[in-house]
Amino acid sequence: MQCRQISNLTMKYFDGNISEIELEQLLKHNQKCPDCAEEFEVLKDAIYEMETLPEIDPPLELTANIMTSIIEQKHFSLNKRQIICAIMGFVGLVLFTYNIISYVILPMMGITPLVSFQSGLEVIYMLVDRIKDGFVDMSLYLGKLLIFRNILFREYTVFLSLWLMMFATVGLLLYKLINMKHKNGYVDLK
Repeated sequence: MQCRQISNLTMKYFDGNISEIELEQLLKHNQKCPDCAEEFEVLKDAIYEMETLPEIDPPLELTANIMTSIIEQKHFSLNKRQIICAIMGFVGLVLFTYNIISYVILPMMGITPLVSFQSGLEVIYMLVDRIKDGFVDMSLYLGKLLIFRNILFREYTVFLSLWLMMFATVGLLLYKLINMKHKNGYVDLK
């Protein structure tokens, strides 16, 4: 057997989970391999010494001290990386919203956007190039931002389509209401 397998058998021996066949293999290998035999003896001596140590009772205030430190660690705090991710997520959300408004909603209304999303991206890239020296992990953040944008896009399209259906329904109802009033001979648009 290899020494690595014998090391596993040694641990099983000290845990008390070794079979007779495995014990025989361990003893035979230790007779042939002085390194494994030495490791076995060192572990055996260390465990014996630990078992002969007296038991020590923990101090009475130990539990209270541990609970106090756990409660103190539960306070909410943000590190720089989390703040940067939140800011980049917010900027991504703003850009994504502008993109949806500029290329979906405004064209439906027949209005052309004043600033294209492409020029907005060029400004963002210029800013990123200037800040890049201080941020080594910028590609990681941009990857997270793109993932966040994809998730938002899925959720936002469902939300947008529900709102568009609602506006279309309300518009159709108002159109029918105005036509009904017009057909009856009176129009009251207050």
